Amino acid sequence: FIFCLVPLVAQADSGAMTPRQIYKTAGKAVVLVFATDGSAQGSAGTGSIITEDGQIITNAHVVAKEGRPYKRLFVYLKPDKLEGSMADDLKKRYEAKLVDIDHKLDLALLKMKNPPPGLATIPFVDPKSVEIGEPVVAIGHPETAGLWTLTTGHISSVVKNFQGVTGKDVFQTEASINRG
Repeated sequence: FIFCLVPLVAQADSGAMTPRQIYKTAGKAVVLVFATDGSAQGSAGTGSIITEDGQIITNAHVVAKEGRPYKRLFVYLKPDKLEGSMADDLKKRYEAKLVDIDHKLDLALLKMKNPPPGLATIPFVDPKSVEIGEPVVAIGHPETAGLWTLTTGHISSVVKNFQGVTGKDVFQTEASINRG
C-alpha cells in the first residue's frame, strides 16, 4: 500500500526509529483483509487500522470485484510473534463491514465488528510534507511472499492526480511493493 508508507515516513525521517522498531510499533496496525461471497475463494490484501474503534483503510479492488463489493469481509490482526504458518498466524479474525468505497481512488473504508480494545493505529500525515529521498517502510501481505512482510526504501517520485484521477496523489518508492 502506498498510503501505508506515508505515515511511516515521518517516523523514519526523525532518525529515532529503525525499520525494526517501526515494524514492532506499526506492524500491529496492519491487517490482512479477506473478502468473499461465502466460499473459500475471494480476494485478499493489506489494510491499515486508522482509528481505535476499528476503522480500516484498504484498496477498493481488495473488497470489490468488477465494481461489486464482496458479501463478507474479514480482517486478521497480527499475532504477537509470527510463526510462519497461516494456521498459527491467522487466529485473530474479525468480521468487518464496508463503510464507503471510491473505485476511482481505489480506496475503501471498513469497520471491524466488535473490535478488541487497545487497537494500534497508523495516523495520516500531511502528504505535502513528504519529500523525495525520505526513507519509507512498507508492511503488508504480498500474494507470494508471506504475512506481515517488511521492505524498506526511499521516496523516489511524487505524482499528483495519478492516471488523471483528481485526488489520487501517489508516491513512487524504490521499496519492493508486490501485489497484495
